[in-house]
Amino acid sequence: MMNHQIHTQRSRFFLAAAPLFLVLFIDSMGLGLVFPIMNALVVDPNAHFVSGQISASMRNIIFGLTIAIYMFCWFFGAAILGDLSDQMGRKRALMICLIGAVFGYLLSALSVIFQSLTLLIVGRIIAGFTAGSQSIAQAAIVDISSSEHKARNLGLMLFVISMGFVFGPLAGGVLSDQDLSSSFNYATPFYFAAAISLINAVLLQLFFRETFTRTEKLRFKLSHSLEIFVSAFTHEKVRELSIILLVMIFGWSSFYSFIPMFLLHVYHFNSLQTGIYMGVMGAGFGIGTGLLVERCTRYFSLRQCTMGGALIAAIASALTLAAPDIHFVWFYIIPLAIAMAIAYSTILTLFSNQVDEKSQGWVMGITGSIMAFAFGINGILVAMLANLDIRIPLVLSAAGLTLSALLMKLLFKGSEKNTIPADASQEFLP
Repeated sequence: MMNHQIHTQRSRFFLAAAPLFLVLFIDSMGLGLVFPIMNALVVDPNAHFVSGQISASMRNIIFGLTIAIYMFCWFFGAAILGDLSDQMGRKRALMICLIGAVFGYLLSALSVIFQSLTLLIVGRIIAGFTAGSQSIAQAAIVDISSSEHKARNLGLMLFVISMGFVFGPLAGGVLSDQDLSSSFNYATPFYFAAAISLINAVLLQLFFRETFTRTEKLRFKLSHSLEIFVSAFTHEKVRELSIILLVMIFGWSSFYSFIPMFLLHVYHFNSLQTGIYMGVMGAGFGIGTGLLVERCTRYFSLRQCTMGGALIAAIASALTLAAPDIHFVWFYIIPLAIAMAIAYSTILTLFSNQVDEKSQGWVMGITGSIMAFAFGINGILVAMLANLDIRIPLVLSAAGLTLSALLMKLLFKGSEKNTIPADASQEFLP
């Protein structure tokens, strides 16, 4: 009888949570899907998307700008949508995110058809502002989770996000490769992402019941995003960690955002090869977060895991830069991704350990704000530096990750208590 009740409760949870898990999958997939295509569209002159009269250095800047615009819009949009979800409910806020994603992807597809950089940028702006669905979906899953299964469900969230990072670049690479099918082009992955987002909106409407019923008069302010970001560096308990995370994400984003450009220029990767490479990277994330983080924290402190992960990722980034041939580039990406997953996971847990239960939403909002800001600034700054030498982004990656490990050693004086549950090592991943 007890087993039947447990099975029934589990079935009800998965039926209610399935559209939310799909939201998380689409969010992470959409972030990875774009890089193989954007790199080919903007940086590769053979794509004929950007005028042939535009110099290679300007192409690099445009590539960085498309990344930066998306991340800065995410920076502002996430806070606004988070406020809306607390006022109008999770379901309505998620529907706004999904419909926005549909329009954003469709505009991006049309930009390819009409070869319009303006449409592409508008599409990235819309997609960026409505990319806050991940945090809302996570909050909704927590809303419907019982206390005894919360850790398990958060672990499932992590797994779904990791799978999105694997599938997104692969889909972008495969669906844009005309050698596989004459019907494929650079617009196809955007149509595919728009279709999945629309299907998800329908599923959400049909199967998801509102988990947050408070309704208030709608109000939000654009400055809330800046207030959250500033609070990271003024609050005594998280100030040092915020500096460390900002440096770490700047180093990591130098690699993640610009490795497609490096692979194109040095090894002449096409969109399919870039998609497979970034899919392998996503698999490394999954291994690190799903299998190794909890094991590492059994034997080492959170601080040691963060430092060790950042240093290993820095070494792997430097080795990628110095690789004697293409085989080594493929070999280094797995340890790099695993190490980065461990470093990122454990520093987020350190953030969580510095505040009480009532402040968990606030502190996780801070980490998301830092991540979006670092990716945005990086997209503009590093793109300009890449014009001097295509290897500079990987140099900055190794330097930033190494510096973050050093800062962790020198600056951090807070609690190191390990609170990662045994079956959900990533419950604080935003």
